[in-house]
Amino acid sequence: MKRMGLIAGFCLLMGFSGVQVNAQTEGQEYILNTESAADKQERMAWWKEARFGMFVHWGLYSSAEGEWGDKTFTRAAEWIQRNANVSADVYQETMLPKFKPAPDFASKWASLAKQAGAKYVVFTNKHHEGFALHDSTQTEYDAKDVTGRDLHKEVVEALRAEGLRVGVYHSLWDWHHPDAPAGKGAMNVSGLTMEGRDLSRYTNYLHAQVNEITDGRYGDVDVLWLDYSKGPYQGEVWRAKQLVELIRNNQPQILINNRLWQNTKEQREDSGKYWFGDFSTPEQHIPATGIEGIDWETCDTLNITWGWSKHAVEFKTSTELIHRLIDAVSKGGNYLLNIGPLPDGSIDPKTVERFSDIGEWMQINGDAIYGTQAGPFSRLPWGRATAKEIGDGGHRLYLHVFDWPANGELLVPGLQTIPTHGSVMGGKAAETLRMSKARGGVVLEGLPTQPVHDAATVIAIDFDQVPSVAPYRVHAATDGSFDLEPADATVKDAIYHDHEMHRRSCIDSWKANAEAQFPLQVEKSQSYAVQIEVAADKIKDNATFALSAGEAQRSFEVKSTGGGEVWKTLDAGSIELPSGPITLTLRCATIDEASILKLATITLKPVASTP
Repeated sequence: MKRMGLIAGFCLLMGFSGVQVNAQTEGQEYILNTESAADKQERMAWWKEARFGMFVHWGLYSSAEGEWGDKTFTRAAEWIQRNANVSADVYQETMLPKFKPAPDFASKWASLAKQAGAKYVVFTNKHHEGFALHDSTQTEYDAKDVTGRDLHKEVVEALRAEGLRVGVYHSLWDWHHPDAPAGKGAMNVSGLTMEGRDLSRYTNYLHAQVNEITDGRYGDVDVLWLDYSKGPYQGEVWRAKQLVELIRNNQPQILINNRLWQNTKEQREDSGKYWFGDFSTPEQHIPATGIEGIDWETCDTLNITWGWSKHAVEFKTSTELIHRLIDAVSKGGNYLLNIGPLPDGSIDPKTVERFSDIGEWMQINGDAIYGTQAGPFSRLPWGRATAKEIGDGGHRLYLHVFDWPANGELLVPGLQTIPTHGSVMGGKAAETLRMSKARGGVVLEGLPTQPVHDAATVIAIDFDQVPSVAPYRVHAATDGSFDLEPADATVKDAIYHDHEMHRRSCIDSWKANAEAQFPLQVEKSQSYAVQIEVAADKIKDNATFALSAGEAQRSFEVKSTGGGEVWKTLDAGSIELPSGPITLTLRCATIDEASILKLATITLKPVASTP
């Protein structure tokens, strides 16, 4: 019989000089950040070089396949115990007999990650359901007791055999443990309370299991991906100081994510003083401008669930996934792309196809991802850019072109330094690019008429110094019109949302005095007709907006369109824009608090002057 608990004093391991607690902020004890920048840089170096990893969500929940009784779950299939409101006993009795891992599942995971060009894999050792893949002395609710196999060990050995770094996901929550958080503020099955529960017993159990997966019995752990904290359950509720000291003593070079705390704006601003994890973890979202001063990693799904659901049949295309990988890296982040294996651990054909397609692209363009930093452009009309130092003071920009120019000419807007050399990755070695300054940037000529890869073709351009880039401004299209998108704007008191599956990029959460500012380069002063594409709902009184540039201003109203995803184009009159570099400001004047309003695009079309 395995024990549920710890010997006294187990979690009081000390000695890691990079963390200590002696600060209180609003009642929450934080860990002082005493590690030097150089030491952290050394620990993070491999991770920043890697840029691309594979996430794996697989456990008992996978065997439910998104179904419980007569209910089906397309999203968050790994949350099926809570979402179907199933007690721990019923869930265990139902799911354990279904859990029959294939003999070679782990090698298939590792092989797919390697093929795709991922450099590390993070797999769910224990998700919120509480079932552990490792051989735990703390519980019989683990793979070794159920299958006779230490599945954690199998995965780790398979990853190392392919030369991949090992990341372990471990949930802070537990829907099986009798002392785990329950009731108000806890993400547990409804109807439960903390009556009769002892949270200290659960945190002892949590620390003991984390010790088991980091104490060296499974070798080096490169990443510990803890998940997650919310509201009253964060920080010292988990005894974060002791837990981090335990982990750091076991694995001094390990990277730990930020989810021991709820990730708040205040904590991000205090990250220089306090330690909230080695990297931040935006989920299903790539920050529009990256996250300045913080290492970060976007975790993303192929469809709309992390764990396997046979009802989640709509997958992102391979092109979209390649674009999202490029987008994250171009903004200074890593990209962790998830797979949800089938009940036996095998991988469905759509997942294999997507990862194989990414791998094919990475075979040609991996140098434009691995070891690169954010590009110097806030936005490019045809794609993204990454950057890398290349020795002897040299610098290289990788231009990831999503929309290939059929005329063999590409304008790099804002680039002020002429490259010393340029080439198309995967193109013909004999091709010579001509490069010259023009139209406020650098024009590349002599490009092949067809792209090397339909998703993104990469052009590498070299410099003997740090290239100079002018601030980004939207230039008119060849017909003189301006097509403004959310990514073009600097947003104040509203929220920019990047494209997500089935949802458009937009600016939403508007309130009175919220603004979106668009930098434009207008060649000549003239009048423009304004069209605004919006989705709006629950607007009792019309919302009012003002569009302005200098002394010119145009006010207009927005009515409900019939739903928060029902998009309509609104004619908003016309506005006279002055020539030169200008800022076009859209300001919300009045709006109901309960309103839903999303802005997708603003189109400015030149109005022909009358003779």
